[in-house]
Amino acid sequence: RIDSFRFDLMGHQPRAAMEILQRRVDAAAGRHVQLIGEGWNFGEVADGARFVQASQLSLGGSGIGTFSDRARDALRGGGPGDSGADKVARQGYLNGLVYAPNELADPALGRAELLRSADLVRVGLAGTLRDYVLTTADGRTRALHEIDYNGQPAGYAHAPGEVVNYVENHDNETLFDLNAFRLPRDTAAHDRARVQALGMAFTAFSQGVAYFHAGIDTLRSKSMDRNSFDSGDWFNRLDWTYGDNHFGTGLPPASGNEPSWPWIAPRLADASIRPSPTDIVFARDALRDLLRIRASSSLFRLDEAAEVSRRLTFPNTGPAQNALVIAGHLEGRGLAGAGFEEILYLINVSPQAQVLDLPTERGKRYMLHPVHLSAGAADTRPRGKARFDPARGRFTVPPRTAVVYVLE
Repeated sequence: RIDSFRFDLMGHQPRAAMEILQRRVDAAAGRHVQLIGEGWNFGEVADGARFVQASQLSLGGSGIGTFSDRARDALRGGGPGDSGADKVARQGYLNGLVYAPNELADPALGRAELLRSADLVRVGLAGTLRDYVLTTADGRTRALHEIDYNGQPAGYAHAPGEVVNYVENHDNETLFDLNAFRLPRDTAAHDRARVQALGMAFTAFSQGVAYFHAGIDTLRSKSMDRNSFDSGDWFNRLDWTYGDNHFGTGLPPASGNEPSWPWIAPRLADASIRPSPTDIVFARDALRDLLRIRASSSLFRLDEAAEVSRRLTFPNTGPAQNALVIAGHLEGRGLAGAGFEEILYLINVSPQAQVLDLPTERGKRYMLHPVHLSAGAADTRPRGKARFDPARGRFTVPPRTAVVYVLE
């Protein structure tokens, strides 16, 4: 009754070994069992030096999933190896890149960097599929494998099931802790909870495997510990009463953290960052709503790359886009389990409301997703403040809010 197996440093194994394992596991279970793992390309086996690896760029067509760092890094900012001042300075799409700079942000960064980041976020929403075609920030139409990601193709998967979408994992800081570094210091605790919910929304709306780390919905904090595998329960505990996320319970161990202590210590002592039980419950219920939305339609879980290319479009792209709002349109006609003829999701990362004109959506009779309209919806902003003017195709999206419209 095991659903899946996850492999550490899977890129250090041969692809052939993982494929043999896949066949044996499926035979033993009498059904398909998902294999996922870290497909990083580094070390003595990098670039196929010893064998064809079970890595991101070498597993295409295998059906085995690899964690994708493309949208992860664009959303969170920086990379997993950051330390010291870079922990603060390297903001991402979620936590203020260009539009809400913190005290160490590079003032030379401008709209071009924000546009590049938004494109990588769309890469993730499209399942990191190598042949999915996107209109990029420079106005060009390119397959995702033609977009650069740190010297590698941004798109690499041959099918949605070959990519694992996530914004936090057991390695490195939790999303809440990374945002404690990178959001402007005066960001209110309830807004930090909203940013967390947006991170979960990007994962929930992405094609491929949606992966949620334990505690992401409770604003999990490890008091900014970068690598807590040997830090004990004090830094790794979870409060399932939803009263505390344990932010600020101690300076994390020197190993992996000491270069960042000058930026960690004052934040851990800042009571304004620590969430209230109300903030934690909001985040918890926000994820439950997102899971209901994802489960409501097979459009969020397409099985084939060709179906993603046919059914998913991004209407707000190119050089003239509103780079603070990601819009994704899903076409449901003729798809079993779609539930709706069309779905339009809008994710506004800005601290201010945003207005978006989408000419392709004029005249349509969109209504809010039923989850937004339910009495127990965690986020009341979509129902209370989101607006759609069908005559103009104009959408007003509240600050730091994910909104889903449907056409039945």
